[in-house]
This record gives sequence, structure tokens and C-alpha cells, in this order.
Amino acid sequence: MRNDAQQRSETKTKTKPTPGRSSTQANAARRTTKPRLKPDSINAAAPDDTAKPRRVGTKMSRLLDLNVVSVKASAPAKGNTTKPRPSGANNSSHTDWLLYCRPGFEQDCAQEAVGQARAQRPVLAEQPEITTDSGYAIVTINEQTLSYNELIFARQLIRLHHTIDDLPERDRLTPILAAINTLPGTFGALWLEVPDTNDGKTLSAFTRRFQPLLETALREQGRLTDDIPNEKLPRLHLFFPDKSSALIGTSDPYNSAASIMGIVRQSMPAEAPSRSTLKLAEAIEVFLDKSEQTRLLRTGMTAVDLGAAPGGWTWQMVKRGIRVTAVDNGPMKGVMAKNPMVEHLMQDGFKFSPRKAVDWLICDMVEKPSKVAELIGNWFAAGWCKHAIFNLKLPMKQRVNALDAALGGIRTRLNMEGINYKMTAKQLYHDREEVTVFLTRTKSR
Repeated sequence: MRNDAQQRSETKTKTKPTPGRSSTQANAARRTTKPRLKPDSINAAAPDDTAKPRRVGTKMSRLLDLNVVSVKASAPAKGNTTKPRPSGANNSSHTDWLLYCRPGFEQDCAQEAVGQARAQRPVLAEQPEITTDSGYAIVTINEQTLSYNELIFARQLIRLHHTIDDLPERDRLTPILAAINTLPGTFGALWLEVPDTNDGKTLSAFTRRFQPLLETALREQGRLTDDIPNEKLPRLHLFFPDKSSALIGTSDPYNSAASIMGIVRQSMPAEAPSRSTLKLAEAIEVFLDKSEQTRLLRTGMTAVDLGAAPGGWTWQMVKRGIRVTAVDNGPMKGVMAKNPMVEHLMQDGFKFSPRKAVDWLICDMVEKPSKVAELIGNWFAAGWCKHAIFNLKLPMKQRVNALDAALGGIRTRLNMEGINYKMTAKQLYHDREEVTVFLTRTKSR
């Protein structure tokens, strides 16, 4: 059992100095303590001897029985742990961006975002430290902008306004609402998110319980509304690296991912011969809207699948009524082994050429990205396909440089041939050490 002194110690706020703040002010802030609070619904402790408040009034008042402090305050309560990012919300010339990514690709994600900013204006602020395998990165830019669609490793793009360190274990709601109350306007959605890591997954139960508590408070304050279409209002994001801290930001629906945590999850089809089918299923959802899927993936079309075995990608095309020439020295398995919609050719995908042009080229071969990129360029230059989805396997080091070189090679080849095209690349949720690319011919650039 913890004694009262220990509990009071846990509620003590550790406020970090912000730029321009004197050491005397910082020391005074560190000495500030919060009043002892009753447990919230997320971390309810054993009941004490005091009588519980009578649960009457609105739904919000009943919820606040668990978070005694009023949530109507428009300014942070004395001694809270909220602070702006050092070079972010309080500095008009600097903006902090929070980017989600696949764990292990934090440096690549940050490097790519900083590179995009430097292409607009070379000078950048000092960059925050990157935590390896955390599943996210923070970058600081000046007056540049970031384009989500042009970022390959970023799953989500969020403008970061506040961080809260050392959230009180017994009242997380109050400091979070105080921080949100400093932001202008209303929001069309509230997303509580965690890193895509093993540690992050343990927080999912916490966010599910906390979501309705915060959502109800924001609705009663008029900060969260359904009266305006969601795409017209920014989304409010609360990102929890752990239970004791939160990063608060907003995203533009037109410059961000449309899915929570930036993940378009797919369920494994029972008939598909391999889990690689999920990569192509996700790519179709990410790269093509509903109208494009209807127009570009029609029954009666034709496709070539290079490196097809055991048939996961072929299965995705066949289920849409597309006839597939599957090219691979390995065997096709399951329902793809003897499907009348599939012609299996046991050949080297790099040496194969079609008898006539097809609508689609799909390719998931394990080879250097530069070699696959050259192959794709050859297919488009020869007029053998109209559209392509393919994977580029990344090296262990210099991944951004290798990817830039591969995609740059395709652009150079198509530009030389005078081909109008659209090319989009993303590291998808179901990708691993690879990036998926969609390339299509267009009438104009």
C-alpha cells in the first residue's frame, strides 16, 4: 500500500522551462503541486472512506464525478504539465509536425520530411531527437509546408500544438482539456491514437475507455461537432506514446490520412494463397478512390503478375474479374493453381515480355529497387501496360537515397519517352522493408 506522502509525490507536476523563461520561474513552477484528486475512470483506485458524490444532472456531470476538477476552465490550471513545443505553437516562424511511421523507419520518415521542407527553403530549425523503434517522429520546420501525399514513409501528418509530460495518474482529463482549450475553432473528429508498437498496443484499452470521457466534455463545450461535414473541419488528435504523456495536434482532412493511426487495415481472405495479398488490397484502397477502382479494375481487363507465386497478388485481380498471366518459376498454390482465369508461365519475370499489351502490371519481386525500377520503366516505355502497382524492396541503409534513385530513374525514363504519367508511393501498413508504388499513364501531367 502506498502512503499519502507517496501519493502526493505522484501528483507533483514536473513543468519544464520553455524558451525565454528564467530559471527562477522554472524552479517556482517545479515547486508547484496539484491538489489531490479522485481517480478518473481510466485508473480507478480502490475506493476511499469519503462518500461518493451523488450522480445527478447531465451525463457530463456524472462523468465528472470521476474527475472532480471543473473542465470549463479556458486556461490551464495552476501547476499543470502542459507546455507548447519549444519551437512550435508559440513561435510563428516555426512549426512542429508529428508523423506516424512503421517502427524502425523513424529516421527515414524524418529525413524525408526535412528534405521536402529544404527543397522549399534550405534553412531549418534544430531538429528534435528521434527515438528509434518508437513508431513516430517529430520534425521542426520554418515557414515551409509539408505535403502528405508526397511523403512516402509518413502514415499520418499532424500539426503538433502541445505536449503534456507526466500526466497525473488520477486526473488526465483536466490538463488535456486545458491544453485543447488554448486551440481555436471546432473540430470535426476526435482521434485517440497510440504508436504501432508492442508497447503501443497495450494502450488501446486505455484509449477506448478514455475516448468517450473526453469526447463528451468536448461536445458539451461545443468544441466537437457533427453539424459540419468532417472534411470541412480539422481533426483533433491525441497521441499517447505512453500513459503518462500526450501529444496534442490537428490534421487537415485534405492533407493527411483518412484513417485512424494512418492505417488502412485489411482482413485476410480465407481463399487467398498468401498474406502478401493484403499488400495489394491495401494499395488499391490507398491509391485509388472508389470511382477509380470501378473504372480501372473492370471485369474483362488483363494483367501480368511478375513474381506471382504463390498467387496472393494474382488472387486480388482474379476476384475482380481480371484475367492474369502469372509469371514465376515457383508454383501457384491453392485456388490459383488451376484457376481458368490464370495462365501460369514458369519464366523469369525480368526476361518475360507479353505477346500483346495488358491493362495492368503488378510486381512483388525480391530484387534491388534500382533493378525493379528499370524493369517498370521498360514496360511503360514499350507500351506493354497502362497501369502498374509494384513493390520496391529497400536496403538496410541509405533507404531514402535508394528509393529516391529508383523513383528518379523511372521519372527520367518516362520523361525521355514523352509519357504523361502519375506516380504515387507509400510505405503501407502491410509492407515491411519495402515501399509500394502506383504508376499510371495519364492524358496530361
